Amino acid sequence: MRTPHARTTGTAVRLLLALLLLAATAACGNGTSTTGPTLTMLVPWEDQSELSAFQQVLGRFQHDYHITVRPTPTRALDQVLQTELQRGDPPDLAVLPTPGTLSHYARQNSLTPLDGLADNSIARSLPAELRQRFGPQWYTLIEAGTQHPYAVVVKANVKSLLWYDPRRLGQPAPGTSSQLADLDGTLSRQRGTPWCLALADPPNSGWPGTDWIEDILLHQSGPRVYAQWVNGQLAWNSQPVLSAWQTWGRLAGDPAKVYGGASGALLTPYSQGDLPLFNRAGGCSLAHGALVPNSNGTPRYRPGRDYDFFPFPPNNAAAKPSYEVAGDLLTVFRDSPAADRFLSFMASTEAQRIWPENQPDQAFSADREVTGQLRSTYAGDRVAARIDQMLTSPDATLCFDASDSMPETMAAAFDRAVLAYLQNPGQLPALLDRLDQVRAGAYSTDHPSFTCGT
Repeated sequence: MRTPHARTTGTAVRLLLALLLLAATAACGNGTSTTGPTLTMLVPWEDQSELSAFQQVLGRFQHDYHITVRPTPTRALDQVLQTELQRGDPPDLAVLPTPGTLSHYARQNSLTPLDGLADNSIARSLPAELRQRFGPQWYTLIEAGTQHPYAVVVKANVKSLLWYDPRRLGQPAPGTSSQLADLDGTLSRQRGTPWCLALADPPNSGWPGTDWIEDILLHQSGPRVYAQWVNGQLAWNSQPVLSAWQTWGRLAGDPAKVYGGASGALLTPYSQGDLPLFNRAGGCSLAHGALVPNSNGTPRYRPGRDYDFFPFPPNNAAAKPSYEVAGDLLTVFRDSPAADRFLSFMASTEAQRIWPENQPDQAFSADREVTGQLRSTYAGDRVAARIDQMLTSPDATLCFDASDSMPETMAAAFDRAVLAYLQNPGQLPALLDRLDQVRAGAYSTDHPSFTCGT
């Protein structure tokens, strides 16, 4: 799974407890028994805090509609889906973690498009409602290169964030890539290791580095070039892609500028990578990514005082804002009136508010109406409020995570290349040539055309 959920290794006992908790919620809702239909659903969340927050959403639905929803959490979601589809027994619903997975199952005709649901009234109204409330940026993304919407975004994140401790980094945030390079140089001279970096997250270790390169390419070369690269139309050894790797190499890809060096970056779990940000005796000054610093750890740090962020800077300060984003995508594998009712509920402003209200520092809605409704929730958290506004800004271009939108073999090769590059930056030309060899065979003729949301 390559999404920016808080990542923990977890034990079998914790997972069992979480499953039992969800089963109890599915059976009882908020203390009210359900006697209606039962829906099965695969979800990519194994972290207990995410499961507990999702439990609140399920509880509201089951209480109001008397439809039981039985979620099964798994990190091997795609493998489980493939197996169940081959058996002819897919789940009713699944929350897909990447648009690449979404487009794969849409191309296989395994999914029911939202405008073709069994409940004709929902099929007619839901796409128009999503287009209006979520905006064209997100609507383009849930079409996944097709002519039909296939998903409801149940949780969204921005990846184009650079985190820092305001009490440690008192200077103005850089507004351009050259200013970021200047800040990097200043921090290197004054403190030695400016960057936090953690790449370990089996079985997809390396993906935090791919996020770096994707963000750099997006802000150096723009959404059009970014989309060409995702679609396999731009060679890995082309100048825009090469420049993105080289820029990362001068910043956080340089082991001398990373807390713990190359071995620290390669071995530190992603969920713990931000902790040195708060170590003023040594540590690091900047971290990149969607995960709010220490959002699952203790002690709790206060937003705005202990941590803050600035958006990843473009080459030109006057450029239209572009952000790399990610989201969890609710889809229908086995259509029924009950499944349609759940999908409609999850798209509603009521449901879209529940998760952010329970986890305001981890979960965000892409719904523009909900953004306004959550002002009281974000009253004491301007960090979360700014992220929420970035996700729903009508002036921004939103580009889904590039590797999440590439064919699986391409994304896996990208992960491995990041790990190899950090161990030996001198092999970059050979790594890019190998990635081009993978590209030659990874893209099928019917691979959907990726487009950034505008």
